Amino acid sequence: MTFRQRILFDRLLAVPVAVSLNAVVYLLGRILRRDHSIQPAATREIVVCKLVGMGSILQATPLLRALKQRFPQARVTFVALRANRDLLKRVEGVDRTLCLDDRGVLSMAWSSARILASLISSRPDHYFDLEVYSGFTCLLSLFSLARNRLGFYRHSNRFKKGIYTHLVYFNTRMPVRRIYLQLGCLAGVSTSANDVLGPVHIEPSERETLRKKLSDLGLAADQPFVLVNPNASDLLIERRWPKEYFVEAINRLAGNGNNIVLMGTRAEAAYVSSLLEGVSAGLRKRVFNTAGMLSLGELLALIDTAACVLTNDTGPMHMAFALQRPVVCLVGPADPVHYGMEGPNIVTLYAPVSCSPCIYEVDEPPCHGNNVCMKRLSPQLAADSVLTLL
Repeated sequence: MTFRQRILFDRLLAVPVAVSLNAVVYLLGRILRRDHSIQPAATREIVVCKLVGMGSILQATPLLRALKQRFPQARVTFVALRANRDLLKRVEGVDRTLCLDDRGVLSMAWSSARILASLISSRPDHYFDLEVYSGFTCLLSLFSLARNRLGFYRHSNRFKKGIYTHLVYFNTRMPVRRIYLQLGCLAGVSTSANDVLGPVHIEPSERETLRKKLSDLGLAADQPFVLVNPNASDLLIERRWPKEYFVEAINRLAGNGNNIVLMGTRAEAAYVSSLLEGVSAGLRKRVFNTAGMLSLGELLALIDTAACVLTNDTGPMHMAFALQRPVVCLVGPADPVHYGMEGPNIVTLYAPVSCSPCIYEVDEPPCHGNNVCMKRLSPQLAADSVLTLL
């Protein structure tokens, strides 16, 4: 299922079901008077749900760490889409992963039933739903039969007041990692909890296979490089900086004597290759294309090895944050305060326009693909920012 198909399913089916059940559950709660206190000594099973977004999962690592400190004897189960399974194996604070198979409607239904059966049998004490707009995850939290269900609301809490026992306002003007921690505060997590992302585990064997693949491309292990991520997922393709801007920035950086490594998934390989075609012929010997070649572990090792990362606002940006690499972030449809980070080795380029940030407010961006917010970020500014960090 594509992102748009999942949105359509959620709006047409999951949200109406959740709305209809909300009042019923609210009345049952008033009648049954179930104990919703949160005590560490009585907590044995915690569930954290974030279905989509590797970046969002990495932004949740401070919450996972804080929950482990608050409930050291509890098992933490993370519920996500199958695409995030490998990443979750590398994140501290996750004891068990349950993954939804979203390749089709039937596989989604079957995996949902299997996950709910597993959750019900483990009798979760607290269920932290990190999705904000999803009716489907509301239903997952409800049918898990968790004693406490903690979640977010935006414009109104009437839709969720019965389903969730604890609600927090999702403020899009705050760093998302701090908002996730705010949800943890309802469970007794310290308000001063460390909000550093990560760590993310990389196997030594993955570092070795990466070195071999780079060597096969002609880049020796001791040669520094700038890593360029020109891609953006279908969550919002408008986050992608124009191709010709990346070409100009690469020409400037390579012309300054820097090696450039391009990255991307197998699905993004054709787009990345087309970008490489625009690089000046005399500079192509300094540009190395790894798109479609690397596993997730090798990609993490690549980011961890880079002298600097130039990236759109997407998953690899958050990986660079978690691995504490120097990074230049290209941000437009999103608020840089919300998903960005501050630090001496982080440069965020953002040129606000009247419709930015739109990513939290609308399904379809007002620009309909003409992402002026990204086009206002000049290639010279991006290249100069990389050179400054180098």
